[in-house]
Amino acid sequence: MLPRQVASRKWLWLGTGVFVAIGLVMIAAWVGFPRKKQTITAILTETGYFEVVPPSTFGGPGTINTIEYLSNGRLELHPTCDVDPAILTGKIQKSPTVDRDLKQSLEKKLDVSAQVRDKLSAVAGMQQVDSIHLKLENANILLISDESLISTRNALLKAECEDAVTQNISNGGVVCQTRSVLEADVVYEIKYRDEISMEEKAKLTSEIAAKLELDAHQGSDDKVSGSQLFFGIRLSPNPIVLKTATGEIKPCTRK
Repeated sequence: MLPRQVASRKWLWLGTGVFVAIGLVMIAAWVGFPRKKQTITAILTETGYFEVVPPSTFGGPGTINTIEYLSNGRLELHPTCDVDPAILTGKIQKSPTVDRDLKQSLEKKLDVSAQVRDKLSAVAGMQQVDSIHLKLENANILLISDESLISTRNALLKAECEDAVTQNISNGGVVCQTRSVLEADVVYEIKYRDEISMEEKAKLTSEIAAKLELDAHQGSDDKVSGSQLFFGIRLSPNPIVLKTATGEIKPCTRK
């Protein structure tokens, strides 16, 4: 083979290798990118929200809660003060507008087996559950203005509420107000192992619904659901501070 032909063939192989390498990188990026967003915790974290597990109606905008940050990126709320609904009347704004990319991600079926199993560990027969997927529909944002946060806080921080906040702060707790929440209709789809009977499936679904404080999905023995539940929460960055409380002042954001 002539030297010129050898050189041409080398360049051909080199060029082909470069295109293959680029192709592989693009495929890896295409496959890998969605995986980073496959958990609801990751999806919410990217938008500044903490995941509430299981979704509930607690901790809405304006409420005062003691916060516990979990190592898995989720949040536990411990209601600190009772709120008369009349205090919040006309202060909470509701919008069906959710970022389109966020909306598309939330409407996919997300595998939440690991997260929910923590809450269902006491349910007998959980070994019959193969996986649990979450689907969120009709997502809305509920929020409250900074002005209304202040007026609500001033109205609540009296008597027993003030005592409860003081006690929590003095014990090292972080007491915060909720600025906004993501609300949606929630559906958990449960995949059972093939060997489970219809009667066992129906009974276990009912127990799971009770534990999650949801309802067994009408006409189905493998779904539980709830309407207008809070699944993501965003806190006001400034903690509640009282002169009567002792201890370190901690922010309402993860360190």
